[in-house]
Amino acid sequence: MSLPDWERNGWLQRHKTSPNEIRDLLAVVERDLADSVAEGLSADWRMNIAYNAALQAATAALAAAGYRASREQHHYRVIQSLRETLGTDAQTVNAFDAFRKKRNAAGYDQVGLVSDADARAMRTLAQRMQTDVIRWLKAQHPELLK
Repeated sequence: MSLPDWERNGWLQRHKTSPNEIRDLLAVVERDLADSVAEGLSADWRMNIAYNAALQAATAALAAAGYRASREQHHYRVIQSLRETLGTDAQTVNAFDAFRKKRNAAGYDQVGLVSDADARAMRTLAQRMQTDVIRWLKAQHPELLK
């Protein structure tokens, strides 16, 4: 399904972004990547922070494509949209979605579910999202990086 199909289904809404919005989203990515290695935090929180960095990068791509996710299943839609915006491979999108599920369980159901390796892997994925989104923006929407 394409993004216009998602809009017809009510999963996305049309959105006009701006260089300021993209700059602010990318600043959150940068901040959260730095914070995700802070000492003294549990693996759960380090993964959560890295997850937010990746989510904001994906949100920037979706905004640049002219959309924003509806409230229902917001995170899921933003993550899945990476296939349409950046052309992200299914394996990466599925890994990101698995972290979404683990984050929800760790945040609401079970303490200690996230390992240090999970936190590192989520951070690596977030760094990749940051790199991929910036590269895509430079190629597809350079006017948004002013």
